[in-house]
Amino acid sequence: MKLSKTISLTLLSLTLGSYLHAQDIQSLAGTWQFSLDPADQGMKENWQDRSFDKTIALPGTTDEAQYGEKTSGSDFGILTRAYKYYGPAWYSREIEIPSEWNGKRIRMELERVLWESRVFVDGKEVSVQDALSTPHYHDLGYLSPGKHRLTIRINNDLIYNIGDKGHVYTEYTQSIWNGAVGRLQLKAIEPVHFSNPQVFTKVSPCSLQLMDTLMNTSPKKVDAHITWQLTERGSGTVVFTETTEQPLQKGANVLNFKASMPQGIKLWNDVTPHLYQLKVTIRDKKKIYDTREIEFGFREVTTSKSKILINGKPVFLRGNLDCVHFPLTGYPSCKVEDWEKIFRIYKDYGLNHVRFHSWCPPKAAFIAADRIGIYIQAETIWIDWWMSVEQKERKEMDTKGHPQGLGKNPSADRYVQQELTRMIDAYGNHPSFIMQCIGNELGNSDFEVMESWMKPLKEKDSRRLYATSTARKIMPLDQYMVTHYMDGLGGTRGLRGGASTAWDFEDVYSCSDIPILSHEIGQWPVYPKWEEIKKYTGVLKARNFEEFREQARKNRIEEQNEEFVAASGALNQIMYKYEIESFLRTPSCAGIQLLSMQDYQGQGEALIGWLDVFYDSKGITTPEQFRAHHDTTVPLLRMPKYVWENNEPFTAEMQLAHYGTEDLQEGLYWKIKDENSNLVASGKTASRRWPIGTSELGGKINCDLSSISAAQKLTVEVGLQGRPIVNRWNIWVYPSAKSSGKPVVAEDVYVTDRMDAECLKRLEKGEKVLLQASALGTEETCDKISFYPLYWSLTFFPGQGK
Repeated sequence: MKLSKTISLTLLSLTLGSYLHAQDIQSLAGTWQFSLDPADQGMKENWQDRSFDKTIALPGTTDEAQYGEKTSGSDFGILTRAYKYYGPAWYSREIEIPSEWNGKRIRMELERVLWESRVFVDGKEVSVQDALSTPHYHDLGYLSPGKHRLTIRINNDLIYNIGDKGHVYTEYTQSIWNGAVGRLQLKAIEPVHFSNPQVFTKVSPCSLQLMDTLMNTSPKKVDAHITWQLTERGSGTVVFTETTEQPLQKGANVLNFKASMPQGIKLWNDVTPHLYQLKVTIRDKKKIYDTREIEFGFREVTTSKSKILINGKPVFLRGNLDCVHFPLTGYPSCKVEDWEKIFRIYKDYGLNHVRFHSWCPPKAAFIAADRIGIYIQAETIWIDWWMSVEQKERKEMDTKGHPQGLGKNPSADRYVQQELTRMIDAYGNHPSFIMQCIGNELGNSDFEVMESWMKPLKEKDSRRLYATSTARKIMPLDQYMVTHYMDGLGGTRGLRGGASTAWDFEDVYSCSDIPILSHEIGQWPVYPKWEEIKKYTGVLKARNFEEFREQARKNRIEEQNEEFVAASGALNQIMYKYEIESFLRTPSCAGIQLLSMQDYQGQGEALIGWLDVFYDSKGITTPEQFRAHHDTTVPLLRMPKYVWENNEPFTAEMQLAHYGTEDLQEGLYWKIKDENSNLVASGKTASRRWPIGTSELGGKINCDLSSISAAQKLTVEVGLQGRPIVNRWNIWVYPSAKSSGKPVVAEDVYVTDRMDAECLKRLEKGEKVLLQASALGTEETCDKISFYPLYWSLTFFPGQGK
């Protein structure tokens, strides 16, 4: 009975702590006074002392409020902002400090700002912040109860010279907006408080560690009681409680709490993303000072020679690139429900991973990824060699500031080092945050200098894997690499095997000592869909699409839009399947990153997704169809060709890529069906063990095709016996050509493989001749007939299709 009373009192104190914690927060959302400052006169003329005659809603942006230059026409190769503004803008409002906050330090949070925020209270400047990836926290000091004037100067101009092509700061899909989005609030800080608690977990055996700096700004020592409560998210089941005592001297005090966890703790991964809530409260005998609630999962990230290991088990990262796809607002959502919707779409199509290309999302994305089961790679910057020089021939590629590479660019160097640390401090507790690198394709940078920045991060915080850059160069520090080429070994992606699936990249991947992921695969465009234009009801307009549609109208093909979308979409899916399976067939490949499942409206309208930029389906595939070749467990087929004659046997070898959580004990089966789903042939293998983290061969197919008397398409199906796991491929079978050595006359068409006298005679008479010219040339004198679709876009990569 005494124990029950103790638990009840503990829960009561924790509940009371949450209530008091809520009373220490004041939202700043609402209407603010506002003024643009295009001539940058505000600081000189002390605008912090002024009242402004315009108003704006925050959270929000100047684009949403329709301030700035109203645009007309279309920007080249991107969506167009309806209103543009670059430079400082001033935001001001009255706040009221409640009497309960007397003697407490006040901190203001602006969750996401582009780029610099400068804060004034009652006309006095108190703080400047310039993070792009993490919240701006402004210490307002001690404010007397009553009314105060709060003024913020936000400048969206280029604060550090990182250029304007990386997705953290760009007009590509995220616009260069001015404003503040996400949480806007004041918080009263007690004299005794947490700083930034960081949770570390081990899984074998299962343990928890929390590290932080406890601050005591009161005039005397405080005998603190720290209460720890761990509950299972969802069920609310309490799995661990403890109270510790710690005397807190004036100033900074180290907190380093370690505890072994009870039996039955559930681990976090992409398949079973189990989460827990840790509630930590500081109090003494009289009052509660501070309470923090941290949602996290028990997991460890390590590596083998070729695989990323989650909790000691190999995974295959099936990833997508995110380049800030929010065309209605022009900025990333800070709402968990929006990111959960996006990541559920990821899971529908078999994905378990996202790479945020040269940017880092808000906290909401990490929370959603934790809950849905998505592995995150976050970055800071993209500066490549072509950005550092003036692009005179192609003005749309010219980069603001012409930034030099990192290690040669003190301005960008300073920003990147600060941003890397801020990202870990802000999002390090999230189990989904498993990979961090500086950025994308940093080809003009000093890799030794960049490596020196990553070393202390890696040494201090082992909760994720680190790499210096994607692509370009592998460094000794790198624990993984995302790349399209390995120096001295060859390409890690590409259309290598021609019209065959009997190939892979194992000769390259197997030579690496760290896990290698294929960089930005796919990029096969789909014809623009005119119906999409009406969906752009926000700050970004699809005027480029309107111009394309007008061109189609002039060419009298506008009415064929759906047919063009369907045809190009079908090819898009053929190419994605062909590429994806090549990596699943490669046993030493650690994963892939698609570019991408959704359209990217920057860099020349890269309409390369089977989803549009709103994550809506184009109708060219379904989740079920796509998961057949892009999921945890995928049957594969190695066949030497797609086209067969009926006098030769169909031969192929089956394979199974298996990256589930447990080994499988099953056999494979195969079926060949005609276009009417009639069974042509079938077979199966004996049951066997399929270890997790492997892509092993599983049996051969040798099938007689002599029953095929007419040219037709057949479907080869390979699946796992007893499970709804199946994959399919199309092959084409033709009756064997007669080998008499004489030309074959088929109805009114003369078929020949020689430009002989008979051929010329028939042509002169105007008759029909089919010349099978494959034997008339050599590798040196002829171009092979093939169909290769555009890559990325003709706008951004001109000269294709010759």
